[in-house]
Amino acid sequence: MSLRTYDELNLSAAGQTVPYQASISLPDDCIFSDLYVMKKLIKDIVTAAISCGLVAACAAPGDGPPRGQDMDYQGSDCISIRTIRDYTPLDRQSLLIEAAAKQHYYVTLALSSFELRSSFQLGFSSRDDWLCPYGGDEIVFDSFSDQRMGIRAISKITKEQAEELLIRHGKKAPPEQIDPAPAVGNGAEVEELG
Repeated sequence: MSLRTYDELNLSAAGQTVPYQASISLPDDCIFSDLYVMKKLIKDIVTAAISCGLVAACAAPGDGPPRGQDMDYQGSDCISIRTIRDYTPLDRQSLLIEAAAKQHYYVTLALSSFELRSSFQLGFSSRDDWLCPYGGDEIVFDSFSDQRMGIRAISKITKEQAEELLIRHGKKAPPEQIDPAPAVGNGAEVEELG
C-alpha cells in the first residue's frame, strides 16, 4: 500500500502527475473527498476556539466588587435555621444573614439569580434544622416563584466585616471622613529689611 497526497489523488484522477507536495497523506484504497478535509478543518477550528475560551476564562478577573482580604469566602459554616432573624441581598449571588446574638453570615449561592434581589421573603429547604453549604440545603425565593438555589459557601463573619460588605455593595453609606484640622504653628516670623 503506497501513500499518496490529496493533490496527487486529484491530479491523478485528471490524468496528470505531480511531484510530492506536503499535504494530508492517504492510502491508495481510500476514497477521499473534500468532506474529509472539511471535517478535519472544522475539528481543528473548534479545538482552537475552545482552547482560547478556556485560557480567556482562566485569565479573566473576577466580577463584582473587590473583596476584603481577611474574609473567608469559601466557608463551610452552618446556621441554625431557628436563629435566622434578617437577611440582606448584596448582589445576584450573595447575601448577608443576621442570626440571633448579632451573629453575621456571608452566604454565597451556587448560581446567580435575579430572584434574590427582588424577593420579598426567603425560605430554607434542609433535611434538619441547620442551613449548610453541603447536603443539598437550598434557599427558596418567595412562595410565588418557588425557585430554589443551592448554597456554595457560608462564612461566619464579624460585625466589622458585615459593615464593610454593606458599604462595598452600596447597601449602606460609608462613614464620613473628617478632614484633620491644619496644624497650628507659632506663626511666621518677619524679618525687617533695611
